[in-house]
Amino acid sequence: MSTATGSPRAVPAQAPLRPVVLRAAADAVPVIAAYVPFGLTLGATLAASGISPLVAWSSSPLLFGGAAQLLAVQLLGAGANVAVVVLGALVVNSRMLLYSASLAQHADGWSRRARWAGAYLLADPVYALALGRFTRPDGGGDARTRLAYYLGVGSTLWTAWMGVTAAGALLAGVLPDGLRLDVAAPLTFLLLVLPMLTSRPAWAAAATGGAVAVAASGLPLGLGLLVGSAAGIAAGALVGRRHG
Repeated sequence: MSTATGSPRAVPAQAPLRPVVLRAAADAVPVIAAYVPFGLTLGATLAASGISPLVAWSSSPLLFGGAAQLLAVQLLGAGANVAVVVLGALVVNSRMLLYSASLAQHADGWSRRARWAGAYLLADPVYALALGRFTRPDGGGDARTRLAYYLGVGSTLWTAWMGVTAAGALLAGVLPDGLRLDVAAPLTFLLLVLPMLTSRPAWAAAATGGAVAVAASGLPLGLGLLVGSAAGIAAGALVGRRHG
């Protein structure tokens, strides 16, 4: 469209995305530091599962989620069949449905391809960092800026997770015996979940899930974690419904 003088109408310049991506990467660094012990230990545990390190490590890009990977390793180590392992991973990752619903309003304006990429990269720390950015007074910027931040956080954490778990698989024979999966995993998840406990539903889900998982720790096939996850999700949803 032209103005009255015939000159083209000026198009507003879009803000550069490089600073947004760099900010996203910087925000992800503390999370990566918290993930290192768990990622190394999980990689070593995968390598010790009796299959080749490459095949074991391939679960990282196929299933980008430490909690589901942890449960799968525990179930496989206990001799569970494939159906139980898949069902367990689906239940543990069902919280991603709640995360997706929470982020949907902030993803308005993203293309379908961007939404698919966002769904693949969605994990606990990605959700926490993205939601913290998107709920700022300025809304985290326009749709283009929000997408750049989300993909920046997600790709940074994804790359680091692939590298850490691969290092754990390759260094399984030289890692100290003190790195135990049953110790590293809870400590890592504690560091990651504390910043997310900002509401009653979050506290209810964390407290209920943890208590039930501990109480059910004696169940066979590592089902205690599965039962605890389901109880936490139910408690969070119930409290969230009561408090709007």
